[in-house]
Amino acid sequence: MRGNPTKNSNPIFALNYLFKKLCLTFLAVLLISGLGISQDIEYARKTLNKLTSKSFHGRGYVKNGDGKAAQFIEKQFSRHGLLAFDNSFFQQYDFSVNTFPGKLKLSIDGVQFTPGEDFVISSSAPSVDGTFDLFISPDTINSAEALAVFIEDKDLSNSFLVVQGDFKKLYGKTIPGIKGIILLTEKTPFWHVSNSGQVNSTIWLKIKKDHFSSNASSISLKAENIFFSNYLTQNVIAFVKGEKQPERFVVFSAHYDHLGMMGNKTIYPGANDNGSGTAMLLDLARHYSLPENQSDYSIAFMAFSGEERGLMGSTFYAEHPLFPLSQIKLLVNLDMVGTGSEGITIVNAKVFPDLFEQFKKLNEKGQYLKEVKERGESCNSDHCPFYDKGVQSVFIYTRGKEHMHYHTPFDNADNFPFTAYDGLFKLLTNVVEETENQ
Repeated sequence: MRGNPTKNSNPIFALNYLFKKLCLTFLAVLLISGLGISQDIEYARKTLNKLTSKSFHGRGYVKNGDGKAAQFIEKQFSRHGLLAFDNSFFQQYDFSVNTFPGKLKLSIDGVQFTPGEDFVISSSAPSVDGTFDLFISPDTINSAEALAVFIEDKDLSNSFLVVQGDFKKLYGKTIPGIKGIILLTEKTPFWHVSNSGQVNSTIWLKIKKDHFSSNASSISLKAENIFFSNYLTQNVIAFVKGEKQPERFVVFSAHYDHLGMMGNKTIYPGANDNGSGTAMLLDLARHYSLPENQSDYSIAFMAFSGEERGLMGSTFYAEHPLFPLSQIKLLVNLDMVGTGSEGITIVNAKVFPDLFEQFKKLNEKGQYLKEVKERGESCNSDHCPFYDKGVQSVFIYTRGKEHMHYHTPFDNADNFPFTAYDGLFKLLTNVVEETENQ
């Protein structure tokens, strides 16, 4: 009876057996590597889906949306074994904020308008419930100066004035003698809460122009506001201790707050702004928490609240740091990083040209992103309070038309692109590694 050949009895079989084993091992390594790369995006997507879920209420100041998001971030830091300063991941502080947790209804000549899609109300508006006359201004009333002259001899105390033009500096402020002002816009109106630190008497509305009839004569508006003079919120801060120079820090920051709710039904999910940056921040925390990725420097992760209100969280931290700001070698702020088909822009790149060249050369070497574009100084995100204190700080955002929603209810996680996620993630870790060697 002929026995079955074995690796010991047949040299050819042994070679085939060894070759197959090597191939399987190689494929396993490739598979594990591939899972490692895809796992980053998978974790980021799961995180984004959670941050933008209805249970977080837009991560604002209605129904404790920011607090629920902060608790989620804290659990992620704990899950990955990160360390806390002062025995807590939370850094509490407060600020004033006006909110709209109640009913919000608008109709013009009996036609109902949808909050967030057809119109927005200024975040400094008071409660209101009534029907008012509409006064449509001429097209020449398109600036604050023209408006001031136009209303001098008019009684608009029970009227809403309809205008078009550039009123950015005036929007949301009190205009004596006017009940309200409707600013017509070409696109879905953006909502902002940066002027919600006080309640003003004039009610400003932004309404899509194509939804407004030039023959309209009356407006019915119901809005319920609650003003908090000392709203308690929190930054969420953690770090991974460095192996060789733990007293030196690289900091990744991102604001986790968004606009929250405008009325009791309209939620602003804030996927790109800034669920995307928060998701990447948490993924970087996961990455550096792994022993094989331990950095020579300590890596701190700062998730700020209050950015939409006016850089409140980062400003508070810069004034009350948990370790000396002089120990920060580099701070990278991530805000709106969900696209990337056109590359990234680095704010403050022109202020720190050597750092920009470092980003650019590493990107060219790794072929991570289509373009690394420089931009000058701008106080438009949470890097600014640190930069003002002398910290080498930059703000990175991605560019691309694959997700253009901003400050509307449509900035959600549905079909979210994360186009350049892998490339940006790898570029950032490369920069950290090279920074340590300088």
